[in-house]
Amino acid sequence: MPVLNSPRRRAFACTVLSPLLSSLLCTHLLLAAGAARAQDAAPSSAASSASTGQRYEVWADVLFGPDGRNLAFHLPDETVLPTPFAELVKRQLQAARIQPVQDSDGSPATFRTGVRLNYLLLPASTPEANSQVQFLGLAVAPLPVKRYMASYPKDVSQQAGWEGGMQATCHVSTEGLCQKIEVQMLPGMPESVRRFAKASFEGWAFDAQRINNRPVDGEIAVRFALRTRDEYPKDFRIPAFERFIQGR
Repeated sequence: MPVLNSPRRRAFACTVLSPLLSSLLCTHLLLAAGAARAQDAAPSSAASSASTGQRYEVWADVLFGPDGRNLAFHLPDETVLPTPFAELVKRQLQAARIQPVQDSDGSPATFRTGVRLNYLLLPASTPEANSQVQFLGLAVAPLPVKRYMASYPKDVSQQAGWEGGMQATCHVSTEGLCQKIEVQMLPGMPESVRRFAKASFEGWAFDAQRINNRPVDGEIAVRFALRTRDEYPKDFRIPAFERFIQGR
């Protein structure tokens, strides 16, 4: 896997946004990153706590030349990004470099791949202050063109205040599908969570990475997070509601 080099690879506060722009940015980027949809039967959220900031990602389709330099790129979600932020992302992409890629015969090759840029939206410390967007880093991986989030596991969705995460790795075929999925999670977590991650990843589709415009196998790692509400409605013990949450 090529190594991505950038003078901005370490985390830093890359820009300061107005409160309105910050709100728009958070909304648009969570959509662009394919955030988990709300679960009607299991009121939950995959968003990070507002007190610690919200993580999101932006994807780009990038063509690197035989020397590892960026030849061209495309932001699929540029139209939904605030213009100042989109311009910042473009500057970071233009500065991105990878170790040169070789073809199977050892000759220099072009490499087309997805590039994931990770950010953290930090909340303003006071109502008068501006929020900050912190750049966390970049990585190369097959470009997702379809994302899917399975329904929350039933045993988890019925536990108030449950929170957990797992790292899932998808081995992407030349057809852009997950041909093998591996899930890493902490000991003691229910197996339903592993099944949730696999079921979610199985619904994804990708643009395969290409060497000299020839599709090649790739790999992508994604962290799936689960979080249920801290409290259920006060009348959650009434028989009708109990029958509903138990699927009777």
